[in-house]
Amino acid sequence: MKVPFVGVVDDDEALCLSLVDLMRSVGFRSEPFDRAEALLSYTAVSSFDCIIADVHMPGMGGLNLVRELQRRKIGSPVILITGLPDKQLDEEARSIGAFCLIRKPFETSVLLECLDKSFRR
Repeated sequence: MKVPFVGVVDDDEALCLSLVDLMRSVGFRSEPFDRAEALLSYTAVSSFDCIIADVHMPGMGGLNLVRELQRRKIGSPVILITGLPDKQLDEEARSIGAFCLIRKPFETSVLLECLDKSFRR
């Protein structure tokens, strides 16, 4: 069975690296990115089985990352994470095709469950 490959995009370096460590600790391959533009310029951007991205970052945020991946016809599901309580975000995330929207602080089990669902879709 292929080992899932997860891209993690967050401008909070500590959170980004801890999520990459989490991915690797459960047996996934993972690559960190400090901004959406860095992920988009990654040579193997279409090889991710899932992408975890923060909604609000300098430059391109997570919502626009979802739109850009779709424009490029890259079908990797995107799990968005945010610290904002804005309920309108839920609707926007759903409407643009984000796979999940998870609010910080979140339980590791919630993220892993969402990842597992994304791999089985």
